[in-house]
Amino acid sequence: MAAPDTSAPLRWGPAPTAALLVEPVAADDKYRRGVLGLRTGSSAYPGAAVLGAEAAWRTGLGLLRYTPPLGDARKALGLPSPAAAVLAARPETVFMADPTKAHFPASAWVIGSGTDPAGRSEKEQAALQALLIGDAPVVVDAGALDLVLPDSLGGQPSAPVILTPHRGEFLALWRDSGLGERPARWPVRGRAGRDRVPAEGPLIDAAKRLAKHLGATVLLKGSTTVTATPGGVVTLAGPATPWLATAGTGDVLAGILGALAAAHSDAVREDPELLAALGASAAVLHDAAARRASLAQCTAAPSAERPGPETIGGPVTALDIAHALPATIADLLAARRAS
Repeated sequence: MAAPDTSAPLRWGPAPTAALLVEPVAADDKYRRGVLGLRTGSSAYPGAAVLGAEAAWRTGLGLLRYTPPLGDARKALGLPSPAAAVLAARPETVFMADPTKAHFPASAWVIGSGTDPAGRSEKEQAALQALLIGDAPVVVDAGALDLVLPDSLGGQPSAPVILTPHRGEFLALWRDSGLGERPARWPVRGRAGRDRVPAEGPLIDAAKRLAKHLGATVLLKGSTTVTATPGGVVTLAGPATPWLATAGTGDVLAGILGALAAAHSDAVREDPELLAALGASAAVLHDAAARRASLAQCTAAPSAERPGPETIGGPVTALDIAHALPATIADLLAARRAS
């Protein structure tokens, strides 16, 4: 991959996203299409594992392996274990207690969704840290974000890593990295105690600085998703439909991104800066599927043109968005063939 121009952010949309979608060919088998490993969910949040698995399968994978968290606490409230929940929802999934014994290693990993660092066992922490110093791309979400801090890892990760924090998690990473209380030009909390949304420029500057400091690509979630690499490449996707602001959609985004990283694993290993394009593409797919699912709640047919950021359609759930991914991807592929 040629060295990208880092002088200006790259506005990402359907066309560059479609260009990165990989269609299977006659010579493919399930291993060639990408093998994604999931270490997500917990006894407290088994649904996060389900949502990530559902989204990854529906984005297009050859094989999905799920590994339950080691030393997970006893389930409460009558909830199923995350492994049982994934099996019930997606029986195609392969379950492995020790993925290192797999004949074909995972092409990429998703870790952290639906987990709590406070409940992480020492064995689970060691297993996750081993992924971060490996060579396969790793999507780091939610409860695993703390593992990329230099004090935790003993330096920067050697694997191609992309972090997926929302603004609150981003600020926690910023502070725990020793970069200060908050980035420059980020507004302080309002009277209701909620953070005001920074302008686009400060979001970009902060994402670039944190990415360089941690040695990992940062996908900062929001209405406009900012993805910044350690090398300074920045992509912008959005603004997204406001219906995406609901519980569980971040788990779906992590699954989409994991599937894309698995499909492009060899290229990412050669050039981790490609994670900026994959992060933006995941955000575009996420938004497009949410719009499709939202419009499905209406009797009116969806417009042929991409809707604007206004609230259209009706409410959607995270699972609705995952279910809308195949048709969304089919539309993008059709447009690519026609261009």
